[in-house]
Amino acid sequence: MPCPLCSHDKTYKHGKTSKGSQRYRCPNCKQTFTDTFDTIYYRRQVSQEEVRIVLQSHCEGTSLRGISRISGLSYNTGVSLIRAASQKAQLVHNGEVSSVDTDAIAADEMWSFVKKQKHCLPEELEAGDCWIALSLAQLNGLILSGRVGKRTDKLAIELVTSTQGKTDCQEWHTDGWSGYERVLCTDDEVEHYISKILTQRLERTNGSLRQQTGRWHRRQNKFGKVWEQTKVTLRLVISYFNWIWVHSRLGTTAAQRADLTSQPWTWQDIATYSTLC
Repeated sequence: MPCPLCSHDKTYKHGKTSKGSQRYRCPNCKQTFTDTFDTIYYRRQVSQEEVRIVLQSHCEGTSLRGISRISGLSYNTGVSLIRAASQKAQLVHNGEVSSVDTDAIAADEMWSFVKKQKHCLPEELEAGDCWIALSLAQLNGLILSGRVGKRTDKLAIELVTSTQGKTDCQEWHTDGWSGYERVLCTDDEVEHYISKILTQRLERTNGSLRQQTGRWHRRQNKFGKVWEQTKVTLRLVISYFNWIWVHSRLGTTAAQRADLTSQPWTWQDIATYSTLC
């Protein structure tokens, strides 16, 4: 097998790990590795089915403790898998979502909270109101970008900047929040339309994501306790919605409709996505 680090075409067997996995050594770069290198299975004794159960359960709204009980894995192992898969999901999004063809971009945000709803001090930037901003390609329903933060101009700037790197479309549809207007008005090439009617598809997407992801429900006890975990969940949910989730009526994923892939992906595709040149 070729070396995943230097791409040398010939490697040699180099004993086995303490768990019995075959180890290889590259004669060029002198590094050793196993078959699972550059995957979330690397140095983890978990099966493909266990990974699928953990990631699918998390995207379907099951709590972290609940995932541990369902999968039979320890709590820390489940959290570690989710965070590793979230990093992979971000790399998939960065590497695969580009030059998306669409006639318009919809932008909207949905409210959630972390740790507590009331009595938040001004300096508590990672507690209280937590806004999840999303941008959507209107033509195919692909989520172009997602950001987590307070509902300030900074959140709008981050969302717009990230979205502009995914498509050349300059037509934006937003709701009545003035943050988008202040940010988009600085670019003369942008056509900005404010209307709830024009953001209906994204509103429906927001509703699906909210109901599917337990920590974003409005009235429940599974609310987020850690700000960073909301970002972890968002990255994973976006990749699940774009690449794996098949629309019940259309029979395709958003990535298929955007011509980014020819067939639906699986969790295995994300878990083993190559991130090395």
